[in-house]
Amino acid sequence: TLAWLTLLVLATASVAVYHGGLTHDPSGYIYHLHSVMHPYTSNGMTIPNWDFFGSTVVTDDYIRLTPDRQSRRGSLWNIVPFNPPGNEEYPPFEINIQFKVHGQGTRLFGDGFAVWYTRDKGIEGPVFGNQDKFIGLGIFFDTYSNTMQGNGQSITAMFGDGLLTYDHENDGTSSKVAGCPIRFRAMSEEDADAYVRIVYHDKLLRVYVDPDGTEYDECFIVRRVYLPRGYYFGVSAATGELADNHDIIAFKVSEPAPMTMKEKNDIDRRINEDVQREKESIDNDNMDNPQSVNTKSGTETESTDDNTFTVLAVILVIGLIGVVVYFLVQSKKKAPKFDF
Repeated sequence: TLAWLTLLVLATASVAVYHGGLTHDPSGYIYHLHSVMHPYTSNGMTIPNWDFFGSTVVTDDYIRLTPDRQSRRGSLWNIVPFNPPGNEEYPPFEINIQFKVHGQGTRLFGDGFAVWYTRDKGIEGPVFGNQDKFIGLGIFFDTYSNTMQGNGQSITAMFGDGLLTYDHENDGTSSKVAGCPIRFRAMSEEDADAYVRIVYHDKLLRVYVDPDGTEYDECFIVRRVYLPRGYYFGVSAATGELADNHDIIAFKVSEPAPMTMKEKNDIDRRINEDVQREKESIDNDNMDNPQSVNTKSGTETESTDDNTFTVLAVILVIGLIGVVVYFLVQSKKKAPKFDF
């Protein structure tokens, strides 16, 4: 009986920390013209519908944009403009990327890579291997913080109009619309691949990151985003005095997965809070510009269901442990005593 109760406690404890399975495959229809995954090439030289530039090397297991060497730039660009069926001026899409950033560096490394949806493609430049003053969307995975002397990793978004410049010295602070600090770089070859999910739908841009193959976390959400059809998907990377391997394992573009009702209600509430703050603000000059949605941190947007489940599971575990302790005490009381 005691052994059975112990196993029950362990099983319940496992349930308490498990929050469901995780899949990194998109659930919507995959646009194969705009995706790249295993096997990358049939002839060892070209990737259907894609071009690669600079230091990019295609292997059987990954596409390496830069090796762990100084002063390298590489990129991978879809050569088919995004024009899905339908007549939406700003068509929705979802990008699921499996990647790995790693190298010999243990304290300092760089520079990072970027994901693009832009009017132009394949133009090498200083912004993580791509041109500056671009038109469209750039999402930057920065592994070296200039403002923190290298001690920081972050993901940020910028919307280029052809005039706006990315400010490297300040990690793009003046041009970024949203972002989050997160450690996505692998510290060893054995570390799991990382994943990012980028969703654009109804003029809303949402980015979720899974840095170690376990669970997606929201990085940021931006509203009032206008990304027209006919732009190109791409990814680029660069190294400077510091270096890293920047590997892309899969890049899948698909129809967006629908939000759950809970997700939608949560985001709608946060947007309404932002709109109300804007109405109360004196400065309404930027009412049409992309706007970061307020973060979930410190709000009521934490999962009530998950929290309730966890609390109940913990109570159950404590109760079962109490039962086990009770049986142990009773067994000791019933044990025969011998006086000599």
